[in-house]
Amino acid sequence: MTEENKEYNPVITRGMVEILPSLKDDRITLPDVQKQEILFESKLAPPELDSECAAGDIEEQSEIDIGEDVEEHSEDAENVKYVWNSPCMMLIFEDSDLNCAIHHLMESLHDPFALDAVSVLLVQESLLEELVGRVESLMRPLDARVASHPCYKRSLLKIAELKPEVVVGPAETVLPDATPILVRDLPHKYLGEGPTGVITMHIFRTPFEATQIYRKEHPLPIASVSIWNERVSSVYEVIGLMKGDTFKVNCFNVTMEPIKRSFELRRYVALMHDGYHYETLMINGDRKIIVFPVGTMYGN
Repeated sequence: MTEENKEYNPVITRGMVEILPSLKDDRITLPDVQKQEILFESKLAPPELDSECAAGDIEEQSEIDIGEDVEEHSEDAENVKYVWNSPCMMLIFEDSDLNCAIHHLMESLHDPFALDAVSVLLVQESLLEELVGRVESLMRPLDARVASHPCYKRSLLKIAELKPEVVVGPAETVLPDATPILVRDLPHKYLGEGPTGVITMHIFRTPFEATQIYRKEHPLPIASVSIWNERVSSVYEVIGLMKGDTFKVNCFNVTMEPIKRSFELRRYVALMHDGYHYETLMINGDRKIIVFPVGTMYGN
């Protein structure tokens, strides 16, 4: 049988590769407005009639009050406060699957206000040059709803004022007022209160240094941590030195439903669901949830 007639049997087939589910929606998210006590409607309510007051005086006074209230309400609208949408911190170690980590990082750069989007990035120094080069080449213009949002526009003004080192999209394809932004060594609190529409990036050399650098971002309400490191055993040491209760190892956008109830009931559980390993345990006196793909466990 000639080489041309031989049947090709690949060593690795698609059926051998499990495509893990992702919960990411293909849409743009905008931040929610912070709930405040609104007195505008009550202020506009007409005053009760007083038998001693003339109807003409009441009408004239009401028009004056309404005009003042409308003006005050317009000023309040300019000072609207927005809330964080469960921001995530991402740690990328040199022993990581950089392709997967960058894929999820780019989603957050282009949809920065999304639920569980990366807001803080910690990168091991040896990866910095490669990561920055690849991220720059993958940046595309932001959706108009994000680029025109007050939080993002405020960040642009602060960046122009403070002049930190930034990573932005190529000038040939991305306008400076609609580019995803990585801000070097500048915590979010210096860019304003609430969501900023950008990702802050910090560099670390050792795992222990990473557990100290992220504290600069206080009081950012970090809801979860995504750690990228193929050495899962060493990840537990890092988790033990960090605050927070939800840690996703070598994964992103993973549902917490399979373990949520057990965590709320303070039970210690280990289980597998849809290709992921879930567990709750106590580390250094703190209860934590740890999730990672089953393949990561067998690979180690």
